[in-house]
Amino acid sequence: MDINKKNLSIIGLGLGILIFFFGIGIYFLLGPSTESYQIPRQISSVFKLTGMGILVISMIIAGFFAEGIEKDTKIILLIFGIILLLINILIMSIPGT
Repeated sequence: MDINKKNLSIIGLGLGILIFFFGIGIYFLLGPSTESYQIPRQISSVFKLTGMGILVISMIIAGFFAEGIEKDTKIILLIFGIILLLINILIMSIPGT
């Protein structure tokens, strides 16, 4: 397999989705969190934010720099990457989350 920007961004998209859903599964495996026991929520958040970060970065890089991808697909990747980035910034800026 040739490692170029297109293949690397596809691997990044898949890895980001896998890590994100792994974070959701970790929350269920560790049990519910309470006011005094926040570890499941914190560990789950680390995995979910890491997965979402890899996903957004891969989408934006594929939209700008990847060769061999159709122009319409690149525009869609770029638009969705920017929208997900803005949604994450807005959600992270809400106090108490």
